[in-house]
Amino acid sequence: MNLLTDKSARRPLIDPLLLILKSRRVLVALCALLIGLLTVALPELRAVQGELLTLLITLALAVIGGYSLEDAVRAGRDRAAQPQPDDLRDLMREILNDLINQLPPPPPTDNE
Repeated sequence: MNLLTDKSARRPLIDPLLLILKSRRVLVALCALLIGLLTVALPELRAVQGELLTLLITLALAVIGGYSLEDAVRAGRDRAAQPQPDDLRDLMREILNDLINQLPPPPPTDNE
């Protein structure tokens, strides 16, 4: 039984947090935050604190951007694997026919 699909077994605060923590982007951001706080807290690193934080933030953003790019490529491949219409004209004809079929009938005129 999956706890996320069974509504009776859901925990209102724990389950959303678990879903958030499964995200690779969130994990990278939390690790960067933790290491950044450690960098600020250590007095031995005061001389290079700015450079370390810049490096850490740049690295974290690059990793998060890489994950986003990977997810976008995967979504693009999944979409490309779906059946596509053969011809743009057929697709436009189908859209216009659906639009015309949804229009209400014209009101009667006084001449009729």
